[in-house]
This record gives sequence, structure tokens and C-alpha cells, in this order.
Amino acid sequence: MPYIGNPAVIGDSTNTFRSLDKISSFTLTFDAASTDIVSVANDTLTFSNHRFVTGQRVVYTDGGGTVITGLADGTAYFIIKVDQNTIKLATSASNSATGTAINLTGVGSGGSHTLTVSFDGVNTKFKATHNNGTKAKVSRPQQLTLSVNGVVQQPEAAYGIEADSTIVFNIAPAATDKVFASFIGEVAGSFDISDNTIDNLTGDGTTTSFTLTKTPPSADDVLVTIDGVTQYPSTSTSTKSYTVVENNIIFTSAPANGTEIQVRHIGFAGASSADVTAFYGRTGNVILTNTDDVSVSNVSAGIITATGGIDAIGIQSGGLNVTVGLITALNFVGAGNTFLYNTTTKTVDITIEGSGAVGTGTDKIFYESDQTVTQSYSISAGKNAMVAGPLSVASGQTITIPSGSELTIV
Repeated sequence: MPYIGNPAVIGDSTNTFRSLDKISSFTLTFDAASTDIVSVANDTLTFSNHRFVTGQRVVYTDGGGTVITGLADGTAYFIIKVDQNTIKLATSASNSATGTAINLTGVGSGGSHTLTVSFDGVNTKFKATHNNGTKAKVSRPQQLTLSVNGVVQQPEAAYGIEADSTIVFNIAPAATDKVFASFIGEVAGSFDISDNTIDNLTGDGTTTSFTLTKTPPSADDVLVTIDGVTQYPSTSTSTKSYTVVENNIIFTSAPANGTEIQVRHIGFAGASSADVTAFYGRTGNVILTNTDDVSVSNVSAGIITATGGIDAIGIQSGGLNVTVGLITALNFVGAGNTFLYNTTTKTVDITIEGSGAVGTGTDKIFYESDQTVTQSYSISAGKNAMVAGPLSVASGQTITIPSGSELTIV
């Protein structure tokens, strides 16, 4: 078989490359006597994380109990999806589309009531799930491999994907149709969904080389079908159907005239050790929005380097936030205890108390101070201050001394 993608490594989704749950028939069994399930006040049925979608045709049975008042045993109804846990029922597809629900006037009895959705020549929409109900995170049909009666279907032409991972067939499957589906890659934060694309080509009986819209890493990173039949890539020891050279797929034999060739590109993971230089095969900057967070669980195990600066970091002095923009460095200057954000250099200037005078010793004896007050200052209430004189105050600047405080100029 062709090998698709890389084996799961740390950081990959473990839900990649899984078979989907059976979608040809799904039955939900419930207790109609439970008021937690049947709400007469709201005309709703509540099922945790249900698999129903608006417009689906379902058949209701009472399971040998008493019917929910407003419904009839063995009758087909149409789903109105309220949310992921709640539905209503409608008498027709048009009522489902407009949200016109059946009035439920009483609970039933018995714990074996059922709602069944199935292939019936009417339903076209089915929820994509795996592991008995876990929703598959898909948003594009190219993420799925789907066959009907053994024939691989073409994404978008035969089926699509709607919101909430819903498979939509262009033609409603009949009750006798056999469908198998698996999904190749989940939608994840580090997965570039544009990598899951397809090239649709047509054979002419003579051409063996076709240009692709993307450059696959290797022949193992594309899924190739001809008229729905999966093709096998050649290896270094065995010649099979095709090889890949840069952005060209080269067939061993020219596909017959009029045959439909589909080449599906598969997204893949970046490095699992050393530095990560690519995300699922793509390089370049990682761009986050202003609502995205970057969390590091153990900073001591590594180093975070921000060469362009850090924006809106919380640094305070005396209870006041001193950062108002991008920070590129913490700059220690002068003597004293002050923090000042420099809007020109994008730095926080931090002054640390020190003795000031320079000599051959390390004794902390001298304290140096400026001779001119260039900014206005206020001595804290209940505090005294001292400065070495002489001291002059620049024009327009003031020194405010609260009542009960003293300023001593030595």
C-alpha cells in the first residue's frame, strides 16, 4: 500500500489516519420518561454530544413503551439542531429549514425509544465521527478518503464538508450503498489546511509526466487514483505506477485517454527533534493574532528568544506600570532607583542605587547627586529628604515639600 504522511510524533494529532464510524445507519436509544432528555417546555430532546445535523431525516420508535406526546411510533421526522447537545423535531424538511418544531406535550415511558438516521435515498448529510462518536475535525473534503461501493469518490464533485465536520453527499446514498471513509489529517492549530489539496488531471494515452500545483516531499506524500483506483508509488527497489520529481508526477505507463487522474497532496509534520524549522512542510514566520496566547509550561527547560522585542510586558515601579509599548532591552543607567520607558529606543531604563564616586576601593561611602533639578519632584508625605548642595532648580520646575516634611541641603 502507499505510505501516506509521517508516523505520529510528539506534537502530532493522534487522531490522524483513522477510519470513520459507520454512517450508513446510526441509532440513538434513550429513556423517553426522563425530563432531563424530553423537555415539554422547550419542545427539545437533549443528548450529550449528539451526531445529528439540521435537515436529517430520522425514524422515531417508542421501543415498546409509550410514545412521547406529539410524536407517533415508526414515523419519519426531520432534525432541527439547536446545539451540540440539543435537537428539536419537525414534520418536514421545509419546517426543519425554517425551525418550525413539533410541539411536545408530554414525556413517554420506557427506556428503549430510538431515533435512527440512515442511508434512505433522502439523507445527504452525515456527521463525520470516529471511535464511536468522537467528532473528526475536518473542514475540507480533501481531508477524507471516501468510497461508495468500492469506488473512491472525488472530493467536491461527489461530496463536500459543511460546518461542524458534516459530510454532504451530492447524491443521497441509497439503503443498499456501501460506504467506507477514513480521514487523513485533523484540523489543528499547526496544520496548514491548504496543504490538503488535489490536482485533477486527465490522461490522453501518451503523456506520462504531469505538473502538480505543489511540490510533494516524496512520492509517499501524495495519494494517486486513476478512475478511482489507487495507484502504488515506485520505490528504490520496485517499479510501480508512478514517481515524483519536484512538482512533476511521472507515470510508468501513460494513463489511457479520458481517464480521470486525481493527485491528493497530504500535509506533513516538521522536525520532531533539534530545532523546528517547518510546520507541516511549510517554512516562514508564525503569525499570531492579538487574541492568541503563547504558553511555555517549563521556562527553565529552555530559552525564549525575542529578537524583535517584547510588547506589553508588565513592569512596574512604585505601583505604576512603566511599559507602554514594545520593549527591546532593559537598560541599566546612572545611580538611584528609577524605571523609565524610553519611547525612542524602546527600552526600559533602570537606575540602580550606588555610591557613585570612583576610586581604588570598594567602600560604599560617597553618594553623588546632580546639581540641577530638571524635573518637578514632590517629597513623599511623612518623609524627609536630603541632598548635597549647592542645588539649583531649572526654570519652570518645582520641588514640593508637604507639610511636616523637611528638605535639607548640605
